[in-house]
Amino acid sequence: MTSESETRDDPAGGGGEEHSALGWGGEIGGAMLLVLSIIFMIGGWQLGLGVPTRLGTGAFPFITGAVLAILSAVICIEERRGDGIADTPDWIAFLAISGALAVFASTAARIGLVPATFLTVVVASLPDRRLPFRGKAVLGAIVSVGCWLVFIELLNLPFKPFMGF
Repeated sequence: MTSESETRDDPAGGGGEEHSALGWGGEIGGAMLLVLSIIFMIGGWQLGLGVPTRLGTGAFPFITGAVLAILSAVICIEERRGDGIADTPDWIAFLAISGALAVFASTAARIGLVPATFLTVVVASLPDRRLPFRGKAVLGAIVSVGCWLVFIELLNLPFKPFMGF
């Protein structure tokens, strides 16, 4: 007869618990991030990667998507090795981040980098109830100015800060 701890710790799975639907949350989250990263990589490729000495507008989304793809694969692998997730996934935060990325993708070419970044930060921070809306607006303004300085001024990427300018 085996004890309860031996059954639970059995790596071969002989009598151990099977993955419940909740236990697949990490793998599902990792797979969703992988799909999102592939979308970013395709979008970056379509925008044009440029050359190493003069990066195109699609280089940053492509590289970010590639890093996210690697990290999401690691998440899936680690979740399969482990005994499931400890907490339920924060689906509201995941949806806010996905929505923020969609906002940026749909507005950057229409209204410019600075306002698109501002909207992206505000949408991504919506689930955080501890930060008041004024704080979200200040955070959006700071990140927008930082993106303008880094991507337009320092890296000289061909982004328009505002449409019409």
